Amino acid sequence: MPSPFAFSGDFRRLWIGQTISAFGDKVSRIALPTVALLGAGGTAWDVGLLAALRFVPFVLLGSVAGVWVDRVSHRRTMILADIGRLVAMGSVPVAYLFDAVTLGHLFVVAGVVGVLTVFFEVAAQSFLPTLAGPDGIVAGNERLQTSRAVAEVGGAAAAGGLMQFLGAALAILADALSFLASLVSLLLMRHREPAAIKPDKPRSALREAKEGLAMLWSDARLRNLMFASTTVNLGVATANTLVLVFAYDHAKLSPGAVGLAFAIGTAGLILGAVSAGAIARGLSLGRTLAMSIFVTGLGFLVLPVGGQGPAMITLVVSQFLIGFADSVFNILVLSLVQRITPPEMMGRVNGTALSVVFGTGTLGGVAGGLVGTVVGVLPGLVLASAVICCGVAFVLVKPLRTMRDAASEPVASPANPPQPDARRETMRPTA
Repeated sequence: MPSPFAFSGDFRRLWIGQTISAFGDKVSRIALPTVALLGAGGTAWDVGLLAALRFVPFVLLGSVAGVWVDRVSHRRTMILADIGRLVAMGSVPVAYLFDAVTLGHLFVVAGVVGVLTVFFEVAAQSFLPTLAGPDGIVAGNERLQTSRAVAEVGGAAAAGGLMQFLGAALAILADALSFLASLVSLLLMRHREPAAIKPDKPRSALREAKEGLAMLWSDARLRNLMFASTTVNLGVATANTLVLVFAYDHAKLSPGAVGLAFAIGTAGLILGAVSAGAIARGLSLGRTLAMSIFVTGLGFLVLPVGGQGPAMITLVVSQFLIGFADSVFNILVLSLVQRITPPEMMGRVNGTALSVVFGTGTLGGVAGGLVGTVVGVLPGLVLASAVICCGVAFVLVKPLRTMRDAASEPVASPANPPQPDARRETMRPTA
């Protein structure tokens, strides 16, 4: 059977590199805060700040990265980002060997890695359509999402083992080496992108960033996907803030039981990743997106409905449903965006979308703490579930409702850009 990918060898290299990198990232997400707590005298506040430094750059720099990616080779951007992340993360075990690990050093590492990851992810999402080709976009995203799902479980187990035998600081070396593996996979690629078309007159980065937002707003499909994703992410981030409080305070589960429940529930991520395309072909794209949003809301609603009954089973079922639906939704949304966005706009659209997604997630985290304090954890989970389900409204209207699947949409190109919605054509984009 012929490969669905346009450059099958290069896509395979990308996939292998990103799979290894996903395992390394999971290790460092556990090991870096452990070093802060046990090796540098950090507090819970410091751990929270480390987490923020990895994700806030997406909010602040997503659009900037998009402009850069549309001007520069995607592959070159990814190579430079991997080199920078390799050096930054590798500095931690080196500092440990010289007994020089400090909180300030860890903050710098987390910030540098966070910034470079923004550029890498925007470039990677923009590069995949080239390597996969129009017919391989969904399959490519399925494989990458499957790798990330497996890494969530395997990477956590690897982190535990490495920290046990080597210590947390030396365990971070695994993440540094994973960036090296990603770098090698990129250097071995044979395909080279055509040079970006330079405009006749110099254009400001701000103007180009606004064009990315304008593209998201003017195309009805992209606009509805953005609204749906924003609504779902707001609800999910709100609910995620309350899940652990529910597990420990209401269900009285032990940390070991909670960890096991999350690990078992991750099977849903894998199932969703391998079946997203097939489900969409059977139900249609709009119905599948609606189903995945509804199941996500149901997954969180299971917790307050189940109460303190079989708490372990309730948490496993909840995490399985959420993981399954999250994989399906993310794969189909990303695949459709990659298919219908003109290549010369891909970086800016992806960068702007990532800014919106992570910005909403940050807001949702704050909202979760506020809602849990004001109305309580159980009512908060019900409210968050309702917010998530509101996202269904944006995928059950035209044009998403009438789309069979992402592969049925014409591929965007400079000569065949998505057509703006005539009713919204004159509206200005809003932030």
